[in-house]
Amino acid sequence: MAPETPGSIHEGGELGYVLSHAYGAAFDNPDLIVAAVVGDGEAETGPLATSWHSNKFLNPVADGAVLPILHLNGYKIANPSFLARITQEELDQLFRGYGYTPYFVEGHDPATMHQLMAATLESVIAEILRIQADARKNDSTQRPRWPMIVLRTPKGWTCPKEIDGKKTEDYWRSHQVPMGEMHENPGHIKILEDWMKRYHPEELFDEQGTFNPELAALAPGGQRRMSANPHANGGVLLKDMLLSSHGSNPEYDLTPHSRFELAAHFRSLL
Repeated sequence: MAPETPGSIHEGGELGYVLSHAYGAAFDNPDLIVAAVVGDGEAETGPLATSWHSNKFLNPVADGAVLPILHLNGYKIANPSFLARITQEELDQLFRGYGYTPYFVEGHDPATMHQLMAATLESVIAEILRIQADARKNDSTQRPRWPMIVLRTPKGWTCPKEIDGKKTEDYWRSHQVPMGEMHENPGHIKILEDWMKRYHPEELFDEQGTFNPELAALAPGGQRRMSANPHANGGVLLKDMLLSSHGSNPEYDLTPHSRFELAAHFRSLL
């Protein structure tokens, strides 16, 4: 996901708001589960550190759910990240104190991690649905302990392990541009080519560059595609705000029929 990917709400430049956005999307949206990927660098910001507590406001009867995924890859731009430097026991206790049940997904091998992450997602989604079904059936007012995922992978996962004799994968350098100077250093072009060929593009595309139809068919259709998700479209699901009046005094009647009437109403009070 990236800012130019339709259907993704992607922060950049100013961090700390991913959970605020996620919980805002889930409130009063009972059928929605929002996956929010939190970088371990972003987790150190003040807004994000506070946003973990948004689960206290989530009503399992009337709201959707948020699935935080803390991505611990160990490093920020040039320094180790704090949460990646504490023990798993301490990390587990931290998030249980925040009101979550953490599920840990850890490893280096992509094929193994793919299966482990898929199985973990099955478990946590089932837990979310169980919490909601129980609350909605019994009209429970007790605050549940929501699941979350701690995903621990190497920084720069699958990139070249070393470039120019300097460690890259699983190190802060992968956050930089470790093989720039393409015009002056043709060896970097070869490194990039070898790296990209490890993804076996010949198995993904035909000679004309068309995506393999069998692989394309794996994606969901219609609004289940991320790029067509109406919840990530700023205008598709908008509703008029319900405004209530204060008693019978028309001076405080805040139920106009349009935003223009609302604006005129407030101007009249000035």
